[in-house]
Amino acid sequence: MSFIVEFELSTPVLRETATASAKLVIEQVYRSEDGATKLVFWAHGDDPEPIEAALEDDRTVADSSLLEVLSERRLYSAALSDWGADLLIYPEAAVNDITFRDITVAGDGETRIRARVPSREALQDYRESCRERDIPFRLQRIFEESDSGRDYYGVSERQCEALLTALEDGYFDVPRETTLAAVAEELDISDQALSARLRRGQATLLRNTLVTADPT
Repeated sequence: MSFIVEFELSTPVLRETATASAKLVIEQVYRSEDGATKLVFWAHGDDPEPIEAALEDDRTVADSSLLEVLSERRLYSAALSDWGADLLIYPEAAVNDITFRDITVAGDGETRIRARVPSREALQDYRESCRERDIPFRLQRIFEESDSGRDYYGVSERQCEALLTALEDGYFDVPRETTLAAVAEELDISDQALSARLRRGQATLLRNTLVTADPT
């Protein structure tokens, strides 16, 4: 079963450009007909001058062009330099059938990625590829996606329903505004079933938000 992984990479690719912007959101990574590795990305920020100056100085970028201008962001296409292309770890993800869903280069230069991974073995192979290139890899969290496609931090839809109902009814307030039995009756389940859902949901939520998971 595949799962969703969020992680950070410390890579020089577009780092200099990102420090001049609020953030960069990468929309596409591809190889052009002439063999160049290209990135299409949104640069967020009110002032384009420092962003374009940073693009000129960015050693991982060989050439860039402006594609679109909106009020607080600008769309660029950038061809990576040979050095930048060698640092790009995306091909190793493709080899392991890892699909990047969101790629953001923050203003601090850290690349934050959300990806769909087919197995823990694939994630481990990708992580090892990063280590071989001396690219620090920091795993943030792992979770399964719900049937609805919404991100519940690994919490099942029934657990989420129980947690939200208990929260809205005041079960977690101090002092409590309702009882376990009252929430269970509202959900049409037994007290024992509700208690189990709440405990499991809370445990999963804590593991996927406050605890950094490690696939190894």
